[in-house]
Amino acid sequence: MLYCAIYDMDKIVCCIFSIQKNDVKYGVAGEFHMTELRVRKKGYLLKLISSLHNLWSAQEMLALRNIRKKGYLQYFFAFPLAMTFINIQDFVLDQGIGVFGLPHTTITFLAFALGAIVMFAFSNEKNISVISKISAFITAVGFVPWVFLPDGYLSLVCDVIFMAGVGGCVSSSSFSFVFMLNNAERFFGSTLMLLFIELVELSSEHISISPVVRKIFALVMITALCVCMYLSKNKDYNGTENKAMKRFDSSIWLVLFLFFSYFAIRITGFYASAFQHPSNALQWRILAFALIFFCIILQVVFKRSIWTMCNVFFIASIMSHLMWYIKFPQAAYLFSELKEVGFFIIFYLMGCVTNKFCDFRMHKYLVLICMTFIVIIYVGIDVVHMTMLTQSVASITAGILFVVFLLLSPVFSQHLFFTNWSNEFRQINMTSFVDGTLQTNTAEENQKPSLDDTNLSPREKQVVLLLLQGMTLRQVAPELGLTVSTVSTYSKIIYKKLGINSRAELFLLFGCQQTAEAIQTIRHE
Repeated sequence: MLYCAIYDMDKIVCCIFSIQKNDVKYGVAGEFHMTELRVRKKGYLLKLISSLHNLWSAQEMLALRNIRKKGYLQYFFAFPLAMTFINIQDFVLDQGIGVFGLPHTTITFLAFALGAIVMFAFSNEKNISVISKISAFITAVGFVPWVFLPDGYLSLVCDVIFMAGVGGCVSSSSFSFVFMLNNAERFFGSTLMLLFIELVELSSEHISISPVVRKIFALVMITALCVCMYLSKNKDYNGTENKAMKRFDSSIWLVLFLFFSYFAIRITGFYASAFQHPSNALQWRILAFALIFFCIILQVVFKRSIWTMCNVFFIASIMSHLMWYIKFPQAAYLFSELKEVGFFIIFYLMGCVTNKFCDFRMHKYLVLICMTFIVIIYVGIDVVHMTMLTQSVASITAGILFVVFLLLSPVFSQHLFFTNWSNEFRQINMTSFVDGTLQTNTAEENQKPSLDDTNLSPREKQVVLLLLQGMTLRQVAPELGLTVSTVSTYSKIIYKKLGINSRAELFLLFGCQQTAEAIQTIRHE
C-alpha cells in the first residue's frame, strides 16, 4: 500500500494507491485544508506575502466575443443605462422649482428612491418582466410631457413621475444584471457605465450645453432604457428560483466590504479639499479619464484578477490625500478621479458572486443592506461636515480601509479569488450552489479541460502530469531524465500555452482529474 499526497494552494487531498501487478487502483481517502496547515506552520506575515503573490498571479477570462448579441442585448444595456441616468441627473435635469422648502433635486431623488423601493418590493422571478414593463410605462408617461413643458409645478409633477419610473427600472434591471448576464457581460456593462458617466461629467463641467441639447440627450437615453425594459421576457428567468444556497457565503461579505469601502471613501470625500477641482481641472480630468480607460484595457488584455483593480482603487484613494498634504492639488485631483475604477469593480464582483450564491430574495436583502449603508454615510458626512474637518475624516477613512484590505488579503485569496470555485471567474458563466452543493449540468461538466484538449507536446504533458502529482521541478527532472533548467523551461512554455501564471492555476485548471493518468504514465516509464 502506497500513500501519496496531491496538493493545490488551498487543500491537500490524501490518496491511497493500491498497486497490484499490472493495474493501478486509486481512491481519495480524505481531504483537509492547506490553509489550516499553513496557520500552524508559518506566521501571518509569510501567509500574507504568499496570498499577495497568488492574488497577483490569478487571471480572469474577459473577452468582447463573449457578449451575446441575440436575445440578451436588452439585459446588457438596461442596468448600465438606468444607473448612468441616475448618476448624471444633475446634467440632464434643470434646477427647477422646489416645494415645501425642498430643492428640486431632492424631490426628484426621493421620487426615484420611492419608485425603486416599491418596484423592488413586488419583484420576483415570476413577475419581473411585468414589473420591467410597468416601470418603462411609468417612465414614458412622465417623461414625454416633461420634455415639452416649461419649468413649473406641472413640469415638476411629470419629473417626479418619470424619476419614480426610472427607480423602478433600476430595481428590475438589477435582477437581469445579476441573473441574466455572464461574467464578460457584467464586466463590460460595468465599464460602459463608468466610462459613460465620466464622459458626461467631463462634458457638463467644461462645455456649455443648452437646455434643448440636454433634453434631446435625455430623450435618447430614456427611449433606449424603455425599449430595453419592454423587451424583458419572463421565460428568460426560468430556473433562477433555484439559484440559492439560502445562506451568506464568505465571499459575499468580502464583496460587501469592497462595496462599503468604495462608497465610504467616495462619500466622505465630498467635502474633502483633496477632491476639489484645481484651476486647470480640464487637462487633469482628461488625463484621469485616459488613465481609467487604460486600466480597463490592461485588465482586458492581460486578464489579471480583478483584485489588481481593487489595488488601483485603494492606492489611488490614498495617493489623492497624500498629494494634497504635500501641496500638489493637481495630482490629488487626478488620483481622486482615478479611484472611480472602484465603481465598476464593485458592480462586477457583486453581480458575479450574487449570481452564484443568491436567489431573488437574497438579492433583495443585499440591495437593502447596501442602500441602508449608503443612506447612513450620506447623512453622516453632512453631520460631520458641520462639526469637524471632513478632510481629516476622509483621509483617516481611506487609510484605515486600505490597511484592512491588505490585512484581509489571505481571506480574499482563500474565500474569493482562490477558493474551490474561483476558476469560474475564468469561465463564461458562474455555476450555482443549491443546498451547499455545486449545481452543474452535463454540458458544463464536459467543458472541463483535459490534457488531450490542449496543444501541449507529449513531453510537456508528461511534465504537467508530474506537477499535478505535487512534484517540484527538481523532483520532475530525474523522473524524465532532464536537467532542472530544462524542466523549468518546459514549465514556462506550458504556463504560456495554457494562459496561466502559477502552479495554483494549473491545479485550478485541471484539478486532480489527471491523477490516475499521471500514475499510469509514470509506471509505464
